[in-house]
Amino acid sequence: MNQKKLLSRHVPIIGIILIFLFLNIPPLFSQERTKIARVSRTDIPPKIDGLIEDASWKDTEPVSGFFQFDPVNGIKASEETLVWIVYDQKNIYFAFLMQDSQADKIWAELTPRNSYENNDSITVILDTYNDKRTSIRFTVNPKGVQKNSVETIWKSGAVVSDNGWTAEMAIPFKSLRFSPQEDQIWGINFERYIHRLNEQEYWTDVDRDTPLLHQMAELTGLSGVRPGYNLEFFPYTGVRSSRWEDEKDDKLAAGLDVKYGILPNLILDMTASPDFSEVESDPFIYQRTPYENYFRENRPFFSEGSQYFRVSTERMQFWRPSLSLLYSRRISNPKIAGKISGKTGGYSFGILGAINDEEEGDAFFSIVRVQKDIFKNSQIGIYYAGMSAEEDYNRNFAVDYNFNFSRVYYLRGMHALSTNKDVPEKNHGMHVVQFERDVDAGLQLEMNFQRIEKNVNVRTGFVNQIDTQSFELSSGFAWRFNQSRIKRVSLDLSGNLNQDTHGNMTGNSVDFRYWTEFLAKFSIHGGFSFGKSKYQVFDGNDELVWTDNFIQTYGGDIDFRWDRGGFIKGVSAEAGWEKRGVYNEDFNAVELGSHLSAQFELTLRPLSYLEWSFSSDWIKQTIDRTGEMVFYGMTYATGLHLQVTRRLFLTTLLNGETRDNQYNLDFLAGYYFGAGNVIQLSYKKGSRTENFMTEKGYSITLKVSYLLRI
Repeated sequence: MNQKKLLSRHVPIIGIILIFLFLNIPPLFSQERTKIARVSRTDIPPKIDGLIEDASWKDTEPVSGFFQFDPVNGIKASEETLVWIVYDQKNIYFAFLMQDSQADKIWAELTPRNSYENNDSITVILDTYNDKRTSIRFTVNPKGVQKNSVETIWKSGAVVSDNGWTAEMAIPFKSLRFSPQEDQIWGINFERYIHRLNEQEYWTDVDRDTPLLHQMAELTGLSGVRPGYNLEFFPYTGVRSSRWEDEKDDKLAAGLDVKYGILPNLILDMTASPDFSEVESDPFIYQRTPYENYFRENRPFFSEGSQYFRVSTERMQFWRPSLSLLYSRRISNPKIAGKISGKTGGYSFGILGAINDEEEGDAFFSIVRVQKDIFKNSQIGIYYAGMSAEEDYNRNFAVDYNFNFSRVYYLRGMHALSTNKDVPEKNHGMHVVQFERDVDAGLQLEMNFQRIEKNVNVRTGFVNQIDTQSFELSSGFAWRFNQSRIKRVSLDLSGNLNQDTHGNMTGNSVDFRYWTEFLAKFSIHGGFSFGKSKYQVFDGNDELVWTDNFIQTYGGDIDFRWDRGGFIKGVSAEAGWEKRGVYNEDFNAVELGSHLSAQFELTLRPLSYLEWSFSSDWIKQTIDRTGEMVFYGMTYATGLHLQVTRRLFLTTLLNGETRDNQYNLDFLAGYYFGAGNVIQLSYKKGSRTENFMTEKGYSITLKVSYLLRI
């Protein structure tokens, strides 16, 4: 069957409509702004030390009048906040005065960049394209520690006083992506968090049921600014010595990252021998199903700009997807890689190419992602992800869409084909459709459909399970309380119907979930479910097939979380019990059994610059028929971080598991001597079990990195 017939068979008519819209429909108009901030040019740039005493601030009128977003939506903020804005040819500058009637209770941690949560803080949110779809955030806490949504260069300072605290920022235009127009109009907002009140507030009155970027203010007055030739070189060099039993590996390593601003809003990134020395060891995850585990990407080259490579059905809050066309860990050992990402004229682009060094020889990965903004808050897109090696290939084609209407309704979908060499070009489709009514309080609805056919093998991405088709319908109701210790309560009831791709039932279930959130930063969540299920097991050819019989399933779970800040920074616990199918070690048989699990996490911060954490995950499985305990184990992780100064830090992390007594010990000492410039020493020691053999070893790495921006 030729490709044209395959496409007509597997891709719905909506795909044709989407392509037509993609090429022909311009973005529609946005809603009217409620606030305007006009920025003025300064001839004398302020000194970024956190003290708002410079002449440029004294000659500028501040903006004020913040609104509370949480816990009470829409009322006046509890404390006054003032913001000043100026710019010159190189930077846009911000100054902030955060008044606080109880300044002695201001809470801030001295941490590495991007590593604090629930601190007193002030944030600038910039929609530099003014498209109400993309934004960048710059946050600073009262100790001057930065946090940003995209890793880039900027300056900040902060000072605590008897009446509150002050802060300053200088954001280079080279660190931003924006249109090449002479006169710029950006979307802008400011967000403040007050820890002692657990209060989140914005400059504009932000409604919970409307996307934040549609409720931004407008920044005007920017004229004649350009990012210039934004060219960054990030070389590193280091020496590494490793020992694993009788194996030795001593070598001098060198690598280079390059970032070039082709246009103000289109960036080229390239890397040769990407830096791996900072990447922490992966946590231990027990393999209790025949499906692959998903690990988070930690390498900066692949994680930066990753939003340009997602399809619409990959929800931001779920970092362990069941289906993704790009799983960058497939590019495990790239010799060289490059990517172009950005946005222009309502189009978002993500193009990536990489040559990966594999045992069978080099493999070339190529990713092309284009998305078009349409209507007020909707997008359509096309996607290609491919891998080719000597006499082998994998090619994946997709169209996707995200329609938002009446503010709270969303329709998302993705339809794709996956082809591989020597695999029949049939039964290789992937289809996801999601409908949602997303409100903070009131009636909530969600419907999901997903179909992954038998011959799907996305070798550039991640697919949790094949030969499956599922339908889910969920309905719930949420209550928001503004004058009570209880902040929010929600109840949800959902039903699931699961089939194989021939339409044969493989299971169903009914789930009840509840969530209670308190003003004291405490929440309780849990639920129970019951149903029946078949399971996939390996047959004699190591292929997954469905079991013949159903297993009755039921169980429940409960968890709580308390984010306090201070000495006991946070504590959480979860426990669950299920009657379900339990696999044997080879995953070729499954029996009715009990699955018990418990998780615990504790974080202490006895000093603002010292943090200790501990977490564990315990699992026990038994077979009902024999009473045999077929699995028992616990994974654990503990870490200690000492931030001696804003530049000098010491970190140690221990990951382990009790079943095979494996562990990884990471120790890292580093010193930042400039933006992006660091010298660090790392020591890694571990014990691992492979093929019933235990190996122990260690590695020592000394690395120097230097960032040069032209």
